[in-house]
Amino acid sequence: MHPAATLPADVAELPPAAEPCLNCAQPLLAGAGYCPHCGQPRPHRLSTAHVLHEILHVFTHADKSIVGFVGQVLLHPGRVVRDYLAGRRKRYFNPFQFLLLAVGVATVLAVQLHYYERIGEQVQHTMQAHGAPAAVLARVGRYFHAVGKFFNVWWLGLMPVHALVAWAVYRRRLNYAESFFVLVVIGSAFQLLLILALVSVFLFVGLEPGSSTALLQGLVYFGYLSWIGRGGLELSWPRALGSALAVSLLAGLINFGANWVAFWIYVMHFWLP
Repeated sequence: MHPAATLPADVAELPPAAEPCLNCAQPLLAGAGYCPHCGQPRPHRLSTAHVLHEILHVFTHADKSIVGFVGQVLLHPGRVVRDYLAGRRKRYFNPFQFLLLAVGVATVLAVQLHYYERIGEQVQHTMQAHGAPAAVLARVGRYFHAVGKFFNVWWLGLMPVHALVAWAVYRRRLNYAESFFVLVVIGSAFQLLLILALVSVFLFVGLEPGSSTALLQGLVYFGYLSWIGRGGLELSWPRALGSALAVSLLAGLINFGANWVAFWIYVMHFWLP
């Protein structure tokens, strides 16, 4: 009989093959709780406790939480913009995701409160007093119902145009993408304040709707652009205020023009006074 073959000592002592990450297939370090390549924690079977923990973590964790980002956007927009443009981004909840969530909440709230339908009723009464036919009045109602239902699409669709205006004003400091990001931060603040206004003013106080949302957006644009221009872009106060005023006025004119054209095409095209 031949003696059993033995492995060389250096081969026998080789460490076991590294376990691959199930997300990116890169090897995991022994004992490490996270993948060094993609950052995913070592996976385990989902449990109810784990799901509840993740949900609670999203809303309450001090770092990168939704609740924390609300305060950062409302109270420290200049710092958010300065950090993000400087590459210090991991500390913040994703601003683009946050804006989509905020716009969605504001849209649902406006629909539930029939906010834009109430504006449409006011317009119908005014046009009826000037002799508008019933078919035109019906189109007015359908128009404002659609505006409320698709407010998120309408508002987000105008953002790239607003960003073009901001880039034209701040082009010595920002490129187009950075200008768009600044408006994402400001838009998040506007949506938060709009949610607060819809709940507090139109639901509890009971004031009639009007041009208040357009006025609110103009004030938020001017105030937060001035704030960010001074604290985030380090402009002088005169330049920060002047640039903010220019962007706010031009964005307001774009909003008014787009609304006027859409209203005329759908409602007024077949009826002239």
